[in-house]
Amino acid sequence: LYQRWSAPGLEGQGYSVSFSPLPPPAPRPAEIPLLEAREVEKIRALSGNQARIKGRVYRVGHSAKSNTYFLNFGPSRTAFTAVIFASALESFEKQKIRPATFEGKEVELTGEIKDHPKYGVEMILEDPAQIKVLD
Repeated sequence: LYQRWSAPGLEGQGYSVSFSPLPPPAPRPAEIPLLEAREVEKIRALSGNQARIKGRVYRVGHSAKSNTYFLNFGPSRTAFTAVIFASALESFEKQKIRPATFEGKEVELTGEIKDHPKYGVEMILEDPAQIKVLD
């Protein structure tokens, strides 16, 4: 119970207090969009943003020179690609994940989409948590 205090002799001359309703709850952050790896143009439109990409890894390429792995989602250079640089390989190896084992697997990736001028639409995988094997 709340009782307002007034100075003696000033009863009834207190302050009026108004209450406003609470603002509505903040909207939840938008869910990260899920696209099929074959939808390259839709993926390109999300460049610079987070996205989830689902598809079958067509081929895993490896550059011995830079120790970089490329998860290609189609036969051509215009297909979507996920990249695992040498700097991230240690975190994959700690979890006993070899990038070559993703070939032929249905996966879901989460990360930032990049539209590289030379290499096309790609996602850089820096953490094994960014890739989930679906089959």
